[in-house]
Amino acid sequence: MATVSVSLMKQQEYKSLWLLFFIVLLFTQLFLIGWTSNEIKVQSEAIGDALYQSKWYLLNKDGKQLILISIARTRIPLLMTIGPFGPMTTNSILLVLKAAYSYINIMMWG
Repeated sequence: MATVSVSLMKQQEYKSLWLLFFIVLLFTQLFLIGWTSNEIKVQSEAIGDALYQSKWYLLNKDGKQLILISIARTRIPLLMTIGPFGPMTTNSILLVLKAAYSYINIMMWG
């Protein structure tokens, strides 16, 4: 992303349309992946609350036990990971954008 941004800034106006389109696609892809990954995390955390708010007390002994096990398992949320770097959340997307901005400044002025 940083390389494309620097190339965009150094190109003449008539050559930069393709690079501008490409960087918009990169930002869109990063946003969509980050948003959906964060939504998976948030919704998986909400499963335990939804199970608790249900009428679990009306179930038989086996049903109550299954609900209790399910609630206990939802304490660890589902996470999409970025390889060995950690979970993909909106915070990690902001870190990627900050790093890209830093690399752009280094490449432009370095």
